[in-house]
Amino acid sequence: MKKRILALSVPAVAIALVLAGCGNSSSKSSDKVLQTTAQANVETVDPNRVTDVGSDLAVTQTVEGLYKQNNKGKIVPSVAKKIVKPTDNGKVYTFNLKQTKWSDGSAVTAQDFVASFRRQVEPKTKSQRAAHLEDLVNYSGVASGKLNPDKLGVKALGKYKLQITLSHKVPYYNYVLATQLFPVNRKDLSKWGTKYGTSSKYAAANGAYVIKDWNSSKDTWNLVKNKNYYGAGHVKINKIHFQVVKTPQTGLRLFQSKKVQETQLSGSYVSMVKKQYKKDLVVSKYGQQAFLTWNNYDKTAKNLNLRRAISDSLNRKVLASDVLKDGSQPAKSIVPSGEVKGSNGKDFNTQVGNGLAYNATKAKAYFKLAQKELGKKKITIQLLTADTDAYKAVGEYIQAQAQKVLPGLTISIKSIPLEQEISAFSDHNYQFGTLGWSTDFPDPIDYLNIAAKGGQINFTNWTNAKYQKVIDQINDTNGQTAAQRVKLQQKAAKILNQEQGVTPLYQYASVHLVSSDLKGLSYPLIGYQKYEYVSWK
Repeated sequence: MKKRILALSVPAVAIALVLAGCGNSSSKSSDKVLQTTAQANVETVDPNRVTDVGSDLAVTQTVEGLYKQNNKGKIVPSVAKKIVKPTDNGKVYTFNLKQTKWSDGSAVTAQDFVASFRRQVEPKTKSQRAAHLEDLVNYSGVASGKLNPDKLGVKALGKYKLQITLSHKVPYYNYVLATQLFPVNRKDLSKWGTKYGTSSKYAAANGAYVIKDWNSSKDTWNLVKNKNYYGAGHVKINKIHFQVVKTPQTGLRLFQSKKVQETQLSGSYVSMVKKQYKKDLVVSKYGQQAFLTWNNYDKTAKNLNLRRAISDSLNRKVLASDVLKDGSQPAKSIVPSGEVKGSNGKDFNTQVGNGLAYNATKAKAYFKLAQKELGKKKITIQLLTADTDAYKAVGEYIQAQAQKVLPGLTISIKSIPLEQEISAFSDHNYQFGTLGWSTDFPDPIDYLNIAAKGGQINFTNWTNAKYQKVIDQINDTNGQTAAQRVKLQQKAAKILNQEQGVTPLYQYASVHLVSSDLKGLSYPLIGYQKYEYVSWK
């Protein structure tokens, strides 16, 4: 599945979106250009090769798969005629497709999906997105080159009929279909080859917009309404202009000068505008979770009682309200709140317990046990963070708070670029550090896998027999009801809070300034805003 590693601390502006109608001479709202800024360039719009957030946002606006998310984050049909119910115990999906078109007027066919899936998995493509199709029958054989791509579990049953066969039931697969799997234009791919998706000249679209005036080195580009889009009738914004800006401060200045109608904020900028722009400030939960990761190869860092002591010494409410100041919420477990409901109809975390609450008494008791087990009164440990001011601020809070509650503990801080931080984690060249994680499907397993055996970012292969047993039960979906699955996931989250495989800190917030000139712009817990639903008032 597509997952993104995020640096911990004040949420970075992954995509700073600034929408404006300035600089347009026409009085017709349909002629107004929506001015938008982004933090980074679009690297590619080849859906088989996207790895960065900027490109992912662009593909989301220009290419659609069988399903899609609407502006509220709900899964709705796209190229498929309807949301289908899988057969064969949840493993076989059979879709009848609408007769939709690519932006060049050619038909979007079942074979376009087959060609895309096979291309993404076959080794010669070297796609970093290959694992998005790991649930399909024969994925491992095709990905390793041992089987031909035509053995992958996808086939066209007709020009407008597609069948996908999974190797096992995946309860959240509708989200995979909506956010991760897309077709390619076979005719264009045959004509353009490796140039496919590298510039607007070689970009194929079947979504609401077509990308124009773009290549990977440019810091400006346009999205123009796709006249051949099946839903073109409800697309009200005809053109969106993007320009790269490096800091959220730039977006804020543009909003303050009324040159833009929307911008994303983070960190201190949120608290700066709370009073002045109270009516314009939109704060919502976001499906990104921040946590501490520990080096289990290090004698000090692997000590469970030291981990518990540091965790209990932290007041996550204060961290969120006084340090982050951006609407982020204290973590209750490794699973974000608002993602799924528990068996009682309330949020998942209401039945996990309060194992992450600030408790100085418990912290001191755990620290005494750690001192005894490590054979020393004074314990020194290093915290690794990314090297921005925001990341350092969170690190400094952890340092000051833990040292205040736990006399005898010394935490030093080392701040380095995020890429180097990830390398240090991978090489086990650290003691404990800050990290974040986001997902594209609302199922707690993606977060619980952070500390599971073989988990993608379980950098030191932390293992706990009790925890792993529950994870294995969760992954065995045969005969499992949705309620049973949630209960197992809540059990795993509670164990993780107790055993400190990772130490959850807070849930990121999505914060925007939005002008009253716009409507239809909303920010889902998971995924991206959809411009096809936006209009001028």
